[in-house]
Amino acid sequence: MNTPNLDLLFNPKSVAVIGASASPGKIGTITLLCTIAGGFKGKIYPINPNKDEILGLKAYNSVKDVPDKIDLAMICVPADTVLLVIRECNEVGIKFGVVISAGFGELGEEGRKKQKEMVEEARKGEMRLVGPNCMGIGSAAPKLYATMNFTIPKAGNVSMVSQSATMVTLTTLMASGQSIGFNKYVSSGNEADLRMEDFIEYYANDPETKVIVAYIEGVREGRRFIDASRRATENKPFIVLKGGITGIGAAAASSHTGALSGEDMIFDAVCAQTGITRVSNHMKMIDLIKAFLLLPLPKGRKVGIVSGQGGLGVLTADSCVKHGLEVPKLTKESIGELNTFLPYFWSHRNPIDVTAGFMTDLSALTKSLEVLLKQEDIHSVICLPQIWSPMFDVVSAQVSDEMQDLFKSIAVEMMSGVEETLINDFIKLKNEYGKPMIAIGIFTQSGSKSNRTLEENGIPVYETPDQAARVLSKLIEYAEYLRERSLMPKS
Repeated sequence: MNTPNLDLLFNPKSVAVIGASASPGKIGTITLLCTIAGGFKGKIYPINPNKDEILGLKAYNSVKDVPDKIDLAMICVPADTVLLVIRECNEVGIKFGVVISAGFGELGEEGRKKQKEMVEEARKGEMRLVGPNCMGIGSAAPKLYATMNFTIPKAGNVSMVSQSATMVTLTTLMASGQSIGFNKYVSSGNEADLRMEDFIEYYANDPETKVIVAYIEGVREGRRFIDASRRATENKPFIVLKGGITGIGAAAASSHTGALSGEDMIFDAVCAQTGITRVSNHMKMIDLIKAFLLLPLPKGRKVGIVSGQGGLGVLTADSCVKHGLEVPKLTKESIGELNTFLPYFWSHRNPIDVTAGFMTDLSALTKSLEVLLKQEDIHSVICLPQIWSPMFDVVSAQVSDEMQDLFKSIAVEMMSGVEETLINDFIKLKNEYGKPMIAIGIFTQSGSKSNRTLEENGIPVYETPDQAARVLSKLIEYAEYLRERSLMPKS
């Protein structure tokens, strides 16, 4: 079949939840509850022949009894009754169905036969299917979050397709905790009808999607996957986490969604040829999403490093080299300028260690950062700003009660003012020079105000030097891929 138009799938005006229930623990209950709780802007029709009302909504015996047009059917019934449900959906002209029900191709030959019959029944009408054996779908514009596991993330510009329900939930909700929002997501399950490639192609042309992410256990249409990925990466980053890369993992993938995993080396080669950015776990995926959303693509591999903490500066340089980045020498002009305001014992090299001198000259770190940004052969900067407030929160809990007021007045209040000035200066420099800037923060998981301010202004904050160097290297690899194909300026 031709590539389907998925606009109605992601922007329905009405949804029927077939197998809806109010009984705790049932998939039909959770799916209906999520659809309501997510704030869906359209009409919701619970379908259950044994109920008149479910969760405050009028219930219907069948989709055939609903007086209005239904755009999307969420199918939450036992596998043996799915065929009948799809037949009824066809009778009333429903265009899309999401089959959450399991018990199909993932169980073996008998299940695959049942799955094939389901698709054949859908083909008799004009119905396209997501699943079976999936967790649902999400879309920010209509506030549609029809899922079996409470996946209601922050709205934004990232779209995801996943062959695992759990990976959708983990990625979208953990990313939301870092203020990363999602525009669309779908759990594709066994992909009996609509497949991974359909969603990649749709996201590639979707103006609301700025970054595409996928969790993949197996590729069913190799050539189409390559073509779809190559077209997608021409305009936006495509980040992939691949499961089933070992023999045991591949066997697990087969029983999970019926996917055939294939050779990992071959998949690596496909990523290199198509511009896919590959990651090894969902946390690295979230790190990269943040970087692609916030940073311009670097113009080269040379990185400047500035720190008031010598050890972290050394570790950052090590991480940069490990990830294939270059830490260039400072020019005579840069060294000369740094000598005018740093103490004589500063590092005199990249990474710049401003030493404890910044305590007497609070602008030393900012002025050093500007020197790096002005040096023409430095393409990106990793900075270690003095964001101490999260650390003081930890230390304060160990300070005796009688010392709390004194501790707060000297340490906390003094450093909070320094922190605010430093953060504002960093943001001004980022806007003035336009080069990618990454910050390494302390206790980033605490969600400090300073870290949030940096990220709200286009400077991502990571907890470790390795995270910072890794995401920068991945951005550079993508930029080099585009330049090699004349898809962006070479300098």
